[in-house]
Amino acid sequence: MTKKITISLPDELADEAQASGNASAYIAAALRERRRVQGDLAIMADLWGPGWQDGITDDDSARAARLMGGDAKADAA
Repeated sequence: MTKKITISLPDELADEAQASGNASAYIAAALRERRRVQGDLAIMADLWGPGWQDGITDDDSARAARLMGGDAKADAA
């Protein structure tokens, strides 16, 4: 079942969604990904307790972003 809604997005996000060819599917995938990430963060909090992310440095975050972006070769060394 689907439900039609109207949303407002900043120009750059609206352009990105429209460029995807199917804005509804694009936004649905983004919301599902956000839900997945939030679930993963909750699992980590259950495993390691509150504040587990306090030890993550900016370098760690940058490395993770590169790995998620497919630039694993730069971090393999």
